[in-house]
Amino acid sequence: MFKIRDLEVNYGYVNVIKGINLDIKEGQIVSILGANGAGKTTTLKSISGLVPIAGGSIEFQGEKINSLSPDKIVSKGIVHCPEGRKIFPQLTVEENLKIGAYLRKDKEKIKEDFHMVYEYFPRLKERNRQLAGTLSGGEQQMLAIGRGLMAAPKLFIMDEPSLGLAPIVVKDIFEIIKEINKRGVTILLVEQNAFQTVKISDYIYILETGNISLAGTAEEIGKNESIKKSYLGG
Repeated sequence: MFKIRDLEVNYGYVNVIKGINLDIKEGQIVSILGANGAGKTTTLKSISGLVPIAGGSIEFQGEKINSLSPDKIVSKGIVHCPEGRKIFPQLTVEENLKIGAYLRKDKEKIKEDFHMVYEYFPRLKERNRQLAGTLSGGEQQMLAIGRGLMAAPKLFIMDEPSLGLAPIVVKDIFEIIKEINKRGVTILLVEQNAFQTVKISDYIYILETGNISLAGTAEEIGKNESIKKSYLGG
């Protein structure tokens, strides 16, 4: 479904992504783990067309998307839920969700997807007229995910969805990610919460200073002693 080959990304003269390869099969949850500064967010931004690539290729459903603009990439079905939520604080919850569907013309399906988002996140329905900037951190993350779902993703890219949230909210977010996947949405996840990530992922890549140092199934990664010490608290 999706593959990266020999991807390189530079910031100025600094080579931050150094020729990585990555594969995602349809229906999987694939995750990238790594320390701060490893290049995880940069990798996701390069997929979404938010940063230019210096080399290699990115393919989605057999088509190279390297040179496409971000809006064209979204129209192909790749949707990015960014780190830090990036909601529109001066707009209501409902307006934020409508923006997620701005490229779509299928009005009846959009209505269905509103119901789906409110089914996942009842608190958003309760607050649909409330300004997004007045929501709690957990509610804002729910809104960011809901807005992404309104774009009808085939591949849903999620960057640190649990960052800064209370443990009980984190648990809810990971349950929702699993439910979204069960509906047929393929997911590429970047997370600091390695324990929860290993529990829900099919395949995991470990990124270190712009290189993939290890890759394997969640079971293989979970049993790796060096990974357990570095990311899973032993």
